[in-house]
Amino acid sequence: MRGSLTRRMVIASALLTLLTSAAFAVLVLAIRDQRSSAELARQSQEVLVATARVERALVDIETGTRGYLLTGDDRFLQPAHAGEVAFAQASSELVNLTRIADQNAAPGRLTAIHVSGTAQAIKIKGESYIRDYFHPVIAAAGRGDPAARSVESADLGKVMFDDIRWDSNALEETEQRVAAERDDRARDIANQATTAAIAGLGGSIVLVGFFASYLSRAIVRPVRQASETAHRLASGDLSTRLPTTGVAEIGVLEKSFNTMAGSLQRSQSELADLLEEQAALRRVATVVAEGTPPELVFPAVNEEVGRLLDVDGTRLMRYEADGTATIVASWGEPTIFPSGTRIALDAYGIGSLVRSSGRPARIEDYEDAPGPISAIARESGIRSTVGAPITVEGQLWGAMSAFSKADKPLPLGLELRLADFTDLVGTAIANAQARADLTASRARMVAATDDIRRRIERDLHDGTQQWLVSVVLDVRNAQTSVPDTQPQLRKELDDIADSLVAALDDLREISRGIHPALLARGGLTPALKTLARRSPLPVEHDINLDGRLPDRVEVAAYYVVAEALTNAAKHARPTAIWIAVDVVDGRLRLTVRDDGIGGANPANGSGLIGLTDRIEALGGTITVHSPPGEGTTLQVWLPLSAPAEPT
Repeated sequence: MRGSLTRRMVIASALLTLLTSAAFAVLVLAIRDQRSSAELARQSQEVLVATARVERALVDIETGTRGYLLTGDDRFLQPAHAGEVAFAQASSELVNLTRIADQNAAPGRLTAIHVSGTAQAIKIKGESYIRDYFHPVIAAAGRGDPAARSVESADLGKVMFDDIRWDSNALEETEQRVAAERDDRARDIANQATTAAIAGLGGSIVLVGFFASYLSRAIVRPVRQASETAHRLASGDLSTRLPTTGVAEIGVLEKSFNTMAGSLQRSQSELADLLEEQAALRRVATVVAEGTPPELVFPAVNEEVGRLLDVDGTRLMRYEADGTATIVASWGEPTIFPSGTRIALDAYGIGSLVRSSGRPARIEDYEDAPGPISAIARESGIRSTVGAPITVEGQLWGAMSAFSKADKPLPLGLELRLADFTDLVGTAIANAQARADLTASRARMVAATDDIRRRIERDLHDGTQQWLVSVVLDVRNAQTSVPDTQPQLRKELDDIADSLVAALDDLREISRGIHPALLARGGLTPALKTLARRSPLPVEHDINLDGRLPDRVEVAAYYVVAEALTNAAKHARPTAIWIAVDVVDGRLRLTVRDDGIGGANPANGSGLIGLTDRIEALGGTITVHSPPGEGTTLQVWLPLSAPAEPT
């Protein structure tokens, strides 16, 4: 077969060479004449274009002149001057285009001389019009000469302009006639070339047709289809296929090509699904990593899963201790188990299947399924459902389900893809629980520390301080019983009593610093005012509080102000300090500001680090703004209610 095809190609090529050689000899001569005619036609077209540009430039000059003479507005001279420049360029180009060529034949030479002379006349008359009419009349009008706007002047310009226009029209008519004659000649030459080609190639057409038909059926058509298919595949259309009509190697090639296209299509579909799933998982993981509360994570996961799996709805449920489940988030069909619905788990529901096995599960069809949940599914048009468990720290917390109303069941393996998302939900719940446990632990530590402070303060006040007061009284009594004959002993007892009083005062200061009794008795307002009075620096305060606040809030606010005043006195070198306290939207707002040197950095080991821990343990925030040279501002927000426990 290959040898036969090769012999036929050689014979056909030899015959085509003989037949086409003669045809090409004739065609070369015809093409030469055709090229000459085409060049002349192009030149005629250029002459017409140049003539139109000359006429348009003169019209701009004439129109601008008339407008200026009528209105005296200089804006009309702008197109006129532009037309003057355009005329100089266009007229020169026209003269160059109509220059007589030496090789012109005698009949055409007379027309060329006429055209060239007309073009030169247009150029000369146009220049005369600009020089002898346009410039003088504009200059005269500019001087206010009434003759410039007279009828005689206008008639003169009109006569000169009409003379140029008549020449332009004559040139155009002549050149159009010449162009038409050249077109006729070009058509004649084309007809001659066509006749020569038909005569020279007539014999080869039969051979080419016969052989081309065979090559087209056997090779060209399959190869072309393969090329087009390959192009569509490269462009992303992986659904295209080749018709398997070829024989031998061509048929094998077509089948192999279709197999490759099918494999690429499946791979592309799988890759697209994987990329989409990974993108959805990444978005959910980002939300979880940002510490978003579970009540905000749940709807986001539901929507991502619903759109990714192309289902009619998704539900996220939490298992309750009484054997029921609460729908905590839903997406899709709003009337089928909306958020907040509490349902009983029957034996055949997807929630029961997941809870009993602790693994992903699926329900292919609810047609004959028992139980009230199955009945609701049938009434709602649900045909199939998949579910996956949500595990938090090794314990089954709930489940997530996705359902479809399509006639065919959900694809196999969908529940495993769903499990990837439930793992992230479990992580979000575990993170929230860990944060809540940490916050509660810190709050308990702060409360325990405050209780210890109160106990120490109470023990010092009720025990050690009272004992020292008793000792001081005993020393004073002993001092009064010393006879006058022993002044030295009296003095020593007096010194002992003074030392005891000083120790008692120090102990009271220490006790006050551990936990001020005034804070426990009177609340935050008098305690802060006392701190302000004791400060070595002037302190202004604006305290707007109604009644008592929770004990933990008062203690935290007190220590913040005490630490801020101490730091300002030691490091900031301010002239004054301002304290502002009020309640805004259920939170205590505390601001301490000074006009010192600024530059404070809580991370450098100041007492504010411990205060930050205390504030954050209560669910509050503390910020320090201290640009160098601009003072320091410390602001604290503390919720008045205890931090909410996670659900």
